[in-house]
Amino acid sequence: MHTVHKYSKKVSELNNIMSNNIIFSSIHNGLIYMIPLVLIGSFSLVLSSFPVDIYQQAMNLTFGNNWKDFFIFIYDGTFNILSLVLTVSISYSYTMLSNYKNNATVNPLVCSLVALSSLIALTGISKPCFSITNLGVVGSFLSITVAITSSYMFCKLSSIKRLSIRTFFDGISSDFNYAISSIHPAAITIFFFALINCFLMHVLNIYDIQNFITQQILHIFNSINSSFLKGFLFVSLVHIFWFLGVHGSNILEPISQLIYTPSVLNSTFIVNKTFFDAFILIGGCGATICLVIAYLLTSKHKNQLHLAKISLLPSIFNINELIVFGLPIILNPIFILPFIAVPLILYTISYLAVYYGLVLPPVSAVTWTTPALISGYLATGSTSGVGLQLINIIVGTLCYIPFVKLSHKVYLNQTKYTMDKIYNITNLAEQKGILTNLLTRPDDIGNMSRFLANDLQNAIINKKIELFYQPQVDYEENVIGIEALLRWNHPTYGYITPPLIIALAEEGQMSDALGFEIFDTAFRDFNELKKIYTKDLFLSINVSASQLENENFITHLKVLIHKYNVDSEKLVIEITEKLALSNSITIMNQLKEIKNLRIKLAMDDFGMGRSSLVYLKEYNFDIIKLDGSIVKELITNDNCKNIISSIIFLSKTLHFSILAEYVENEEQKHILHNLGCNKYQGYLFSRALSLEDLISYLIS
Repeated sequence: MHTVHKYSKKVSELNNIMSNNIIFSSIHNGLIYMIPLVLIGSFSLVLSSFPVDIYQQAMNLTFGNNWKDFFIFIYDGTFNILSLVLTVSISYSYTMLSNYKNNATVNPLVCSLVALSSLIALTGISKPCFSITNLGVVGSFLSITVAITSSYMFCKLSSIKRLSIRTFFDGISSDFNYAISSIHPAAITIFFFALINCFLMHVLNIYDIQNFITQQILHIFNSINSSFLKGFLFVSLVHIFWFLGVHGSNILEPISQLIYTPSVLNSTFIVNKTFFDAFILIGGCGATICLVIAYLLTSKHKNQLHLAKISLLPSIFNINELIVFGLPIILNPIFILPFIAVPLILYTISYLAVYYGLVLPPVSAVTWTTPALISGYLATGSTSGVGLQLINIIVGTLCYIPFVKLSHKVYLNQTKYTMDKIYNITNLAEQKGILTNLLTRPDDIGNMSRFLANDLQNAIINKKIELFYQPQVDYEENVIGIEALLRWNHPTYGYITPPLIIALAEEGQMSDALGFEIFDTAFRDFNELKKIYTKDLFLSINVSASQLENENFITHLKVLIHKYNVDSEKLVIEITEKLALSNSITIMNQLKEIKNLRIKLAMDDFGMGRSSLVYLKEYNFDIIKLDGSIVKELITNDNCKNIISSIIFLSKTLHFSILAEYVENEEQKHILHNLGCNKYQGYLFSRALSLEDLISYLIS
């Protein structure tokens, strides 16, 4: 158990390191960008290779003998150019992250084009030995390497001012000027990869990198006599290549054609191509149908569960690019062990089962897209093949389940780590009174923020936003009012802090919708409360600048007051210092309209700076709420007492009342009372309560 915990901790640490590394983050994001193309390509392959004769005949009769061309063209536009698209997507991601990290302005499109040119320069499409397949899934690893290397070079070279061509063309667009200034960095980058290609060809005599790798592996295979060890090495290399982003099956296809394809019809051979397809690569490389089933059985993460659901159908037909690129498995430290180990375990089980005669050897060629159980029967001509596949699926699923659980645990740790960073950013922004830029960030914080913003929008639409209410009391602790406080209980991350909710709403253009939902809920609850609790109460609601900038705010407010028959004189609108000092004509007019509706106006977090005094002059406030930082230090800092005394003196002159927030102990209350403040809000009296708990609190 200790070993498992230690492994889990190490994987979590490694995952955190990789997620904060610009290279791995770029690769991860680039693979995510590929999901639409991978999904389209996967389903086109399923539809064209569906291994049922009735289906094939029906399609021939309906659309003619050339109906597969349609799906072949789709496959050409997706998987057969995968390396090209992958280069662009990873390079684009790298540039965005690099710009954010280094505060640079490198154009991601230009960088992506340079990366694409670098890949072609290294591949050399004019060479006689060039194979178009190298631009597909086969060349994934090379495209990843080139994308990262070329993007790094181009970004670094672009930061060197001496390499930038200065332009002085009047009336020319900035894009043109940038393109001219990028010539030297782009040229040096592309020249570098062209030189590598020349070196490989003319010095090392390597004309095709993929073919060179295959030939070196073939030499190793020819030196091994044991069929078991040879097959064990074959399975190992296929999955090691796949994990690194290289299509292992295609890299080793020449070896498969030379060694394993000819032995399919020979019953004396245990290991052949059908043996791999039917019993080892169930659902594709890594026996990933077992991984998909493991996710469906145990995953608690809705996004991964959704990915598993849409990956199930392609996996049934042994097409797993969606799960490999979408999860992703490539360069994922959590799945390196099971992705390689599970096929080796299945290989060993299957080899022994055939060797000892428990299962007949596969002697019939079976199309690789034939689903499991069917392929087992067709390959062996016996139900023993079906039984072996069932056993392998069960064993593979059981092997993957602990890693799926580990994946969820690592995901939660990573999420908590990211959420803590987001909270720190929003809290700091609130303290400094500045805006956040969460949704435009290209890093993990931006990804998580966009995910939360989407969930927030759905929560607003589906009325999942909650309000809690914190009582406000007088010196005798009679409840005189309640403040509506925003709450959002996220189904995965629990209660999200109000500053983050507000920041997401403002950045995501949802402030109006959120504000309307808050007012609607608060008025509805206040109306229900007054039916039970008949004593006078004030309802305080905070508003943001973006709400007051909306010309329809007052109209919506009037509609809700009429809808719920709320006494406007019992309503309090709270605004912040920053909002009051915005000097917006629209906001000033809206505040006047609020006063005209006989709604009270409160100023939240009032301090004693010059700015605070200014807006006491500008606005006719009814209530001033003391800044929490002043109240918290009241006992230990005499200056805080003097500040509060001054504010209370002003209140008598300007005719507004004082309410102290964050009152947490009797000593604070006693000091405030002696200074002349007799209205309080804080944990000394009550925390924020749900409507049900508030009713119980008021009645008791």
